[in-house]
Amino acid sequence: MKFNIYKSIAVCSLVALAGCHDFEEMNTNPYQPGYIPEATENVSPNGYDIDYQLSEKALASLKERESGIGSTLYGFFYDGAWDNYQTTTNLTHDIYAGYTGNNVSGFLTQAPTYAYTEGWSANRWNQFYDKRSNAEYSELIRTFWFCDKNKYHAAFYISRIYYAFLLSMQTDTYGDIPLEYYIKGAAPVSEQVSYTKQEDVYAAIFYLLDQAITELNNNKSNNWDGLNSTNDIYYGGDVDKWIRFANTLRLRLALRISNVNPEEAKKQGEAALNGGVMQSHEDRLALIPKYRNNPSENQNVFAEFFSWGSGSTVLLTKEMEWAFKNQALKEGAGNFTEEFNTEESKCYLDPRCEMLWFRPSSYADLNQAIPEQSKKSFNGVRNGALNIGGSYLTTYSSARCCVADDAMDPTHAWWYKGTEYVWMGYPEALFLQAEAALRGWNGGSIAQAKQLYLDGVKASMEYYQISSSDYQPYIDHLNGLSAFDGTDKEAILEQIITQKWIAVFPNGNEGWAEVRRTDYPRYLLVVEGGNNSGGEIYDTKLIKRISYPDREEENPNRPDITQGDRVWWDVADTMDDNGKWQTPHNFR
Repeated sequence: MKFNIYKSIAVCSLVALAGCHDFEEMNTNPYQPGYIPEATENVSPNGYDIDYQLSEKALASLKERESGIGSTLYGFFYDGAWDNYQTTTNLTHDIYAGYTGNNVSGFLTQAPTYAYTEGWSANRWNQFYDKRSNAEYSELIRTFWFCDKNKYHAAFYISRIYYAFLLSMQTDTYGDIPLEYYIKGAAPVSEQVSYTKQEDVYAAIFYLLDQAITELNNNKSNNWDGLNSTNDIYYGGDVDKWIRFANTLRLRLALRISNVNPEEAKKQGEAALNGGVMQSHEDRLALIPKYRNNPSENQNVFAEFFSWGSGSTVLLTKEMEWAFKNQALKEGAGNFTEEFNTEESKCYLDPRCEMLWFRPSSYADLNQAIPEQSKKSFNGVRNGALNIGGSYLTTYSSARCCVADDAMDPTHAWWYKGTEYVWMGYPEALFLQAEAALRGWNGGSIAQAKQLYLDGVKASMEYYQISSSDYQPYIDHLNGLSAFDGTDKEAILEQIITQKWIAVFPNGNEGWAEVRRTDYPRYLLVVEGGNNSGGEIYDTKLIKRISYPDREEENPNRPDITQGDRVWWDVADTMDDNGKWQTPHNFR
């Protein structure tokens, strides 16, 4: 890594427990946590736990700021996966997952069509290392450990769980990443930081989760010394919910490595299942925008994009349109394989489509408290399409947003300024269990997989407040149900993953990872007209990772990869050499 100087990094929040603290007067070396004026003592790159000491002066400095640790925890949780969302996620991961369509013509030749865009893609790298790891996580676990490890027992391990969550997204984005020192809250001793292989990063994540789950189960004290109700923005200090989240994350990542290391995947997956995963929607990890408490603060990004005007709203993709219109075809609709159905009269339209997207209509008709849609069929845009922008909202479906009212009425729109964003939800937990049962983990069976699959679809519908009378006809006519009557595990997995992909929307971090891992759904498309990767990715292939930022070019340890190179757990290309989707092999 090259040195990056950040003149002022303030960790602020609305919480009154502590005020902001400014790092400008402190050490601005990105290899040294900003709040520590001296190096740690006897720190090594090995291991994952705090195995070092602080100097007396460093410890005194840490204790001086202990009263503000609640503010730091709040910021760590809030900004962890949300900071600069448009550039770190929406213009990359969300599009690569097939979830959202770009509607800004000026972006066509940039990241959406696979060109590496330093000003956007490097944001994620910088956020993770310079802010999350150095300015927040390091301060949190050092404070919890060195100031009073008994008092902060729960806070310490919950912070480690959340760091494991952020770490999983980081490595799934880039592959091999720097991990030594950072994972234990320390600073690398050299500019030329080492890179840890992704396989070893996953081992570290599983270690963090296993350790935290064990420690929290052994001591479920909810005494966060005032931190629980205001600073734990996800679960309010409920340790049991954090344990269930950690186990569900463990199951998610166990399945992620099922093609490349089946034995370890089963071991980790069964441990997660035995430990107890999410039990209801109440267990979801969801971020509530600050806007709900203060209209001057940031808001749901999809609503924010919509408020910028007709040329900025997010569009429905062709992949999602096909998913909504081809999962439950009516009898006599025809045989759709490579050319999918686009006629609503031939299918039981997925009710989630009408909840999440507008029919093609003018922005003026949609941008009001009670939107007025046309009666046109839902229509998705191809990635790389040239005809986009505000005038094309009458051609393509835009995200169902409302910024003219704060009532958050799902009969009018789903995305309001205060709408939450789910990082991991109960429907996903059910689909994870369905795949685990299909793989025979914990003695699971196809019959169990089918029931969990159906429960997952139902739970997704209920999350969107869709009535059973509206969603049951769709579920009853799912064409994929017949796959569960046979023994073809690949055919069954396709049904599970396709419905999980729909349910996980709009979380592009997870959607893109699962697209690369399983090569489902079969609705995926290459960039229309060819991509702009400069030859890194063939026009007939999909993007496989994001390149390291320019700041890493001077580091000789930086792996020599391109955006067309698969990450460790991605064992096969999704498309053949002609750009056509090919049947995967997910049971090895």
